Amino acid sequence: MKKLHQSAMARHMVWNALGRLMPHQCTAAVAPKRWLSAAAVSDDCEALARQELAKRAHHEVQIARRRRREADDELVLFQCASAAGFVCQGEDTEDEGKRRRRVIDRFVTARAEEIMSAIAAKTPLQQVVDFTLEVAPSQKLPQPIAGNGLFIKNAATGEVPPGTLLAFYPGSVYLPHEVRWCGGDKALLDRAGQPISSHVIGRVGGVLIDGLWSGFEVPATEYDLSASAFQEALEARMEREGVTSDKVRGAARADLQAFCEGLRSEARRTNVPEHAGVPEHVRALNPLAVGEMINHPPNGSPANVMGWPVDLDLTGRGNGYIAPNTFALRPEGERRPGAPSPYTVVMVAAQTLQPGDELYLDYGCELLEPDEIPVWFAPATLRGDASAQDPRAAPALAIRDELHAWRRDFENSNHRKPTRHDMFSDEVAA
Repeated sequence: MKKLHQSAMARHMVWNALGRLMPHQCTAAVAPKRWLSAAAVSDDCEALARQELAKRAHHEVQIARRRRREADDELVLFQCASAAGFVCQGEDTEDEGKRRRRVIDRFVTARAEEIMSAIAAKTPLQQVVDFTLEVAPSQKLPQPIAGNGLFIKNAATGEVPPGTLLAFYPGSVYLPHEVRWCGGDKALLDRAGQPISSHVIGRVGGVLIDGLWSGFEVPATEYDLSASAFQEALEARMEREGVTSDKVRGAARADLQAFCEGLRSEARRTNVPEHAGVPEHVRALNPLAVGEMINHPPNGSPANVMGWPVDLDLTGRGNGYIAPNTFALRPEGERRPGAPSPYTVVMVAAQTLQPGDELYLDYGCELLEPDEIPVWFAPATLRGDASAQDPRAAPALAIRDELHAWRRDFENSNHRKPTRHDMFSDEVAA
């Protein structure tokens, strides 16, 4: 089941700003103080270890709180979907969470398709939605760091109710096998000439969307391969990375196969959208394609919107020409920004909003390693009770334990620590 991962893959600004001391640095730090006794040196190291442990404990608490927020958001969406007439369908033995997310999928996707169809038919947007949005300087966040934000400008009924689809997240789409075969998200963005990842949002399963419209043209020599060239490319990659595991080799083969088939497919050679990836043109076609402008909430405030992944239907109705997203990787000879992609993320109201309200999306940077969390980041507060300790009342506590178990299993199986992309690509961890 699709679900958005709002984290460092949800606009992940990853700054190595905290400079955590590693164990070997501890010795180096105290070595010049030759007047210190061995006991004093040991005490300093123990103090640093305790600080590190405290930092980790705080980090785990924040992860649990984040999972609680996600559970709260899902409940809000499910209630809105049920009120709109969308009901659970499926086997009685199916997990209740999956059935609930399927209802939310149908509810949010139906609304997204309705809006896209209206835009394709050139229907005035005010006939489809009863609010307008405005991009303007953020009011409660520090300037000039925050820059512009996204606001509710007008609402026909005086307010925007929870569950309202507010915006699409436009940008270039990187598929998970492309990310893995190209060496990870950093290597991929470097190749695309994108020095920052400040507007990269991700979906569980590994799909990345760059709201700054990065991407690059792939030479045919990398994807239009004969059987022998395919094998040579695979073996060269395995040798370069020192891979000896048959399991890893099989996964790499599958990624290369998907990489080649994707870039050879006709879906990558259709006409590019009318907006050509220019933000002003994107918004002229679809005034709701402004999700990349939503900021993280200020310290002490909750997020008031949530993200949900949607796979748009781009066939038969001209939707491809107005698609808010395109494939980032282009076959040789194809124009920027690439062929229309159905993979997007929509922003949905998590609470009642009033004209003048700035929209806030939880970036979820608490899911990063402690030394990778941006210095400006403060976790979004809960909209509900933050004091619950019972896992039945706070399912995030159980989710945290499951995540720890998954991490241990991954390390035992792969003999290394999992990366963020490992986590996002794994259905269990995600």
